[in-house]
Amino acid sequence: MKRPRSGWLGLLVALLATAHAERASGQNAPVQRQAAFTWDDKQMLRMSVGYRDVVDQTTSAKLVGGLPTTIVMRAYVLRESGGEPVAATFKACRVLFDLWDEIYKIEISQPGTSDVFTASPTLEGVLRRCAEADKLAIVQRSALTPAGRFYLAVVVEVNPVSPDMLERIRRWVSRPSGAATSAPGDALFGSFVGLFVARFGSAVRQIQFRTQPFASQP
Repeated sequence: MKRPRSGWLGLLVALLATAHAERASGQNAPVQRQAAFTWDDKQMLRMSVGYRDVVDQTTSAKLVGGLPTTIVMRAYVLRESGGEPVAATFKACRVLFDLWDEIYKIEISQPGTSDVFTASPTLEGVLRRCAEADKLAIVQRSALTPAGRFYLAVVVEVNPVSPDMLERIRRWVSRPSGAATSAPGDALFGSFVGLFVARFGSAVRQIQFRTQPFASQP
């Protein structure tokens, strides 16, 4: 049975409250990772951040061995003062090493653009394309009201094979190309937020972190 959007948001708020309590006690504090934030000429917030540590030795071996590998990064905008998420975005990358041609074939999906098909002869090229976000569209400045300070909660998974997760990712990708990000008014927002609180034990590897705060106004 599908959980209503308010239920998913309630779960997320509860999860964040737990994380806040753990941080206060000094246990299991979420790792803060430095990201580069910029506003483009259309007042879209863009983020650049690396998460190469999600690709460990086991994942590297699978990549080199020619096994299909998917890396999915999901990011959620939250107020520093607490509360429900106000926007969300993602980047997904599917990699397959062609043993015949000895080249990595890469498919990149992210909101606001058509899928990108590219290739790399080296694992370094794969990491640069699939384990980093480069000026990824996050949210329009107008959606961050009232003004304040925000941060992003980020989840990155390798081979998250949950059918439920992959179906929601497919729905997200199939939205109109102009829909770069999503906010609570979006019909899919509640479903996508549900991916934050979900526990996909079948994922090969998962990392979570938060960014440093940023201001919605100059």
